[in-house]
Amino acid sequence: MCVFIDCLHYTMPHLRFLSVFTLFFILLIPATLRAQWYPDRLRTSPQISEADSSKLYLSVDAVGFFKNNEYFNPIAKGATLPGTEFIPKIGYQFSDKLRAELGAVGLYYSGDQQKKGTTYINSIFARVQYAITPKMNVVLGNLYGGVNHRLIEPLYQWERHYTQRPESGLQFLYDDGKRYFADVWVNWERFIEHGDTVPEVLTFGASARAVISSPQSELKVSVPLQLLIYHQGGQIDQSKERMIVAGNLATGITAETTFGRSNFIRKATFSFYVAGYYDKLPDKSLRPYDSGFGIYPVMRLDAKRFSFMMGYWYARHFYAFQGEPLFSSFNLLYPGKTLPKRSLLTTKLAYSYPVRKEVSLGAHIEAYTDMNAGRVDYSMGVYLRLNGNFTLARTKIK
Repeated sequence: MCVFIDCLHYTMPHLRFLSVFTLFFILLIPATLRAQWYPDRLRTSPQISEADSSKLYLSVDAVGFFKNNEYFNPIAKGATLPGTEFIPKIGYQFSDKLRAELGAVGLYYSGDQQKKGTTYINSIFARVQYAITPKMNVVLGNLYGGVNHRLIEPLYQWERHYTQRPESGLQFLYDDGKRYFADVWVNWERFIEHGDTVPEVLTFGASARAVISSPQSELKVSVPLQLLIYHQGGQIDQSKERMIVAGNLATGITAETTFGRSNFIRKATFSFYVAGYYDKLPDKSLRPYDSGFGIYPVMRLDAKRFSFMMGYWYARHFYAFQGEPLFSSFNLLYPGKTLPKRSLLTTKLAYSYPVRKEVSLGAHIEAYTDMNAGRVDYSMGVYLRLNGNFTLARTKIK
């Protein structure tokens, strides 16, 4: 809570600037609530359907992906990710309010000669979900994480949805499908017991939006709010590592308009974000800046199968533990190298195709032009996802 207050204190001057700047753009540009691009078809709906009550089912979520990052940046190096993530689960839905799932998580990289597939099944998947109301859910165990949080790229590098094991902890979700969305969670990344030689690690997050325009308005205007707090430490461990408490706060405004299904461009969106970074317990040898900010206007156009996005990121001394490194001013992997001021033009073109109800195909090209260095870092990739439930039996547990 202290970090949240400190982040608010730091970003308030920039929020005043945001209100004036955003109003100017809204007057000039008649512009989704998702102007920030990521592969939408990687998201998973948390909805519990009454029609699935008393059903025992097999759930399969498999994603084959190939993502090639050609980065030539002092604080972000290129890498290629050719892999497959496979999450099979057995689930049972007790009623229209309660379901439980148990399975395994597998992640394998093509050509992995070191592990030779021995750690392909690398964790257990376990989730219990209760629908407090049809619009509100509480989740314990594995969360609806990754791109499901709808975080902007400076705060969350979307390829982590492929590479990181599923988040686990506690989550509250609210979505009325029209005006309000809220996602509050704790991802417990490292659990410790008394006397352990490593510290506990957890991330607290919140992602929300509220539509503030009239339901009858052709221009849908909404306000997002996103918060991430990273904590490393604890009271029962014997670790010599320094405690870390750091966070990011982002807000702004989004305007969206639709043109109808008969038009090539079906939707246009303009968003303006301001983001802050605050490190309560700085370690200058690893994290040279203890506070920073960034502003990020983004424009997005959506056609039937294609999406185009362009944005401009300006930042000073900004950092996010889970963010895309190209947006930051330093990287923990490369201590001593800093880029205090960032001026980045982002351009993205994406294609997505629903092969069938359970299968989706996507491809993307992303370019990040460093205006200060005159350098272009780029990324391209494809993915194929199978995500479906297969009924095994219907039996009511009394």
